[in-house]
Amino acid sequence: MDSTTKQSLLLLQAEPSDALEILEMHIAAFTDPYEQGFFLQFPKEEERDKGVKRMVDWWLGDPTATYMKVIDSKTGKIISAAKWHIRKEPPTEVQKSQKLHFDWLPNEDLNDWGEEVYHSLSQGQLARSKDGCCIIDMLSTHPEHQRRGAGSMLVKWGTDIADNLGLKAFVQASRLGKHLYESHGFVDKEGWITVPVSEKHRNKPEVAWFNLERPAKASIIPEAKDVV
Repeated sequence: MDSTTKQSLLLLQAEPSDALEILEMHIAAFTDPYEQGFFLQFPKEEERDKGVKRMVDWWLGDPTATYMKVIDSKTGKIISAAKWHIRKEPPTEVQKSQKLHFDWLPNEDLNDWGEEVYHSLSQGQLARSKDGCCIIDMLSTHPEHQRRGAGSMLVKWGTDIADNLGLKAFVQASRLGKHLYESHGFVDKEGWITVPVSEKHRNKPEVAWFNLERPAKASIIPEAKDVV
């Protein structure tokens, strides 16, 4: 990667008006290899405005969430984006008991399966949040722009905050993304984890990921917990 390529990438905070472009980018990135967990949340066949609304509602409805984007300054296009959760406090009992209701998949059986998978995902994140945690909830780079450093910019943005706060970081990673996170200090101690589902959904496609954690470091800025 030459310096010209690096200089053409801009890391910025995303706005809700970016949601359609970000969603289209995520869909392109998660299609090959096909990431079943993502498409349960945002079906490719669904009308885009419905997916965009759900994305924005989840994003703005969570005060810990920040979406960051990387723009190619030569084209003005978003080529990579990530949603980070900066959780400085442990989850409340209400947050731990909340369960997302799926109603956007084609039938009741699929929605029920989606709820089981999402529950496993969210419980894994909550389990790491008891002492505070910076969590990558979603990150992808458009297939035409991979290996330009955009993903690293997004990971570093959040891990720098984690270091300033003295918090660990966590991500549920795909096989494709594992190397990126490991290059930023995330560690795999559990291997490839297949999401457990009830007997009635055993015939559904496998949904799996790596639970990767990055250890907490001593806070770089003593007052960081008050300013981030």
